[in-house]
Amino acid sequence: MFATWPATSHLYPAAPLAWALQSAGHEVVVASYPALADTVVAAGLTAVSLGATADTAPKASLPDDELDGLAAALGPGPDEGHLWEFFRHRILPVLSFHYPGRAPDAEQRAMVDDLVSFARDWRPDLVLWDPAFLAAPVAARACGAAHARLMWGLDYFGWIRERCARLAARPGGNPVGDPLVRLAEPMHRRFGYDSDEEMFLGQWTVDLMPPGMRLPLDTRSVSLRAVPYQQTSVMPPWLRERPERPRVCLTLGVTGRERFINSGVPLSEVLDMMSGLDVEVVATLNADQLASVGQVPSNVRTVDYVPLNQLLPTCSAIVHHGGFGTFAAAAAQRLPQLITGALSAWDRGVAMATAQYVESRGAGLAMAVEGFTPEVMRKHLLTLLHDPSLGEGATELYHDLLATPSPADIVPVLEQLTARARG
Repeated sequence: MFATWPATSHLYPAAPLAWALQSAGHEVVVASYPALADTVVAAGLTAVSLGATADTAPKASLPDDELDGLAAALGPGPDEGHLWEFFRHRILPVLSFHYPGRAPDAEQRAMVDDLVSFARDWRPDLVLWDPAFLAAPVAARACGAAHARLMWGLDYFGWIRERCARLAARPGGNPVGDPLVRLAEPMHRRFGYDSDEEMFLGQWTVDLMPPGMRLPLDTRSVSLRAVPYQQTSVMPPWLRERPERPRVCLTLGVTGRERFINSGVPLSEVLDMMSGLDVEVVATLNADQLASVGQVPSNVRTVDYVPLNQLLPTCSAIVHHGGFGTFAAAAAQRLPQLITGALSAWDRGVAMATAQYVESRGAGLAMAVEGFTPEVMRKHLLTLLHDPSLGEGATELYHDLLATPSPADIVPVLEQLTARARG
């Protein structure tokens, strides 16, 4: 059983592993909120709907004075500030809506009860769960299944757990406590369980992040190659023809489409930057993203949606927000990448890690949010198109991915770990 947060960007990275397990003869289901059911079915997988449709927009989190006290006690270093900011302002508000520290509300309780009830009836051997879906380890324990996290990005959860454990080990202990425990403990207690380490980090972790991008954490991990998957569609006729000029993809990713938040960089300026270049730009932008854009340059084609695995083989370069799924799709096609967190208003920490990794492998260029200008982006894009060393680096990055175990490769590993965990 896969248990995932109701977001397309969380499902897509898991789909290839689900297919590999199905192809090996295992029964596979994907449990989530009803909002994700159609997307699960479209991916060729069996959906199990839980509770009511969820509003995944960030809500109010724990009290600010508690979080300020924890931040002061943690003292995140200069290279960790973005981790704390994302954990505080993105992850905790979402978790506080679904796993409130106060008395559980009806919607959250229905989802957890549905998941536990289904797990007890269906009795999975293994639960692979989204780290943001903290009801899943409860369900696994309730039915006696082995369980592991399936990462979709940086391990903010492991990071905060390690930092809080270090605080607790100091003289005087941790005066503030662990915010994950604060939110999830009422759910654990309702089912008679302690809030132990497995309830937050699983019995092991399946990690899609390349080793060079991971946070330096002491977690038991199984590496898995990121195999790109996007929603399928009929190939448009214009994609069948070879482009007359170098084609460049501009995308803000799946999350940018589903939860568009103004990043502070006007898209109109980004598109104007492309004007006059001897390139054909394909910008995968929907109506919400284009609402503030006036005149689109003549060399820019805007499309509401086209799967990257159809578009990128025809491209010479890609400009994107640093999302992990987009990175993996570009790496699979050996494309030089221009990445900037200035195009991302959701997770600039992941954008930073992705950009730094791509640049360190000589496979592209990174642009910091600070001092971002369309003029500098234009200069970087021209370098991307004309510097052959970046294409060579993109090929090396592709071979790095090939050296990581594929979904089919880790199926026997998961079988062995599951048998061992279940005794």
